[in-house]
Amino acid sequence: MQRPDEKKRKQIVAAAVKLFAARPFHEVRLEDVASAAHVGKGTVYIYFDSKEELYASLVREAFVALVDRLAPQLATPVNGRAATAPSSWDGLKLVVKELVEFSAANPHFFRLMRAGLPGHNDRALIAKRQELGHMLEGCIRRGVRRGEMSDPHPELTAQFIPGLVRAASLWGPEEMSPDVVVNHILRLLEQGLAPRKGRTS
Repeated sequence: MQRPDEKKRKQIVAAAVKLFAARPFHEVRLEDVASAAHVGKGTVYIYFDSKEELYASLVREAFVALVDRLAPQLATPVNGRAATAPSSWDGLKLVVKELVEFSAANPHFFRLMRAGLPGHNDRALIAKRQELGHMLEGCIRRGVRRGEMSDPHPELTAQFIPGLVRAASLWGPEEMSPDVVVNHILRLLEQGLAPRKGRTS
């Protein structure tokens, strides 16, 4: 019996990323992944029980990387000088853009999550989702303190933002471009969060 080998796992993951990016989810078979990775199909099963689990693993890693990439850009300035911090609107725009691009790059993720995608109860993934929510909430609260935004419940809005992206991915028109989705979500947020005498769209 073969033992897990991190190098082979990376080969399989790299091959799977390319295949899922090039073909619809239902057209990718584990045999295809094994062939592209230059390993036997049995080797793939050492690391992943099914195609769904393999896909979940890829998306999980991509989402963790996304949150880790956003964290330093949304963090509250260490020196506490809000006047030198980036606009909270810039922070929200960055998050929405990244989430929509993530959704476009992983078009099957939300549909499979609804169907019980393996790993959807993964504690590490849940923790990263919560981390993203906390970062968004902090960004909005900073905007409220600075007079850039008006929001009585930043903790709710922080949860709504990823939800808007998820809804657009699941139910939005398929022909709609990511740029249109980003701009429309930002328009809704700006009109809903802007102070009465603040920004206008």
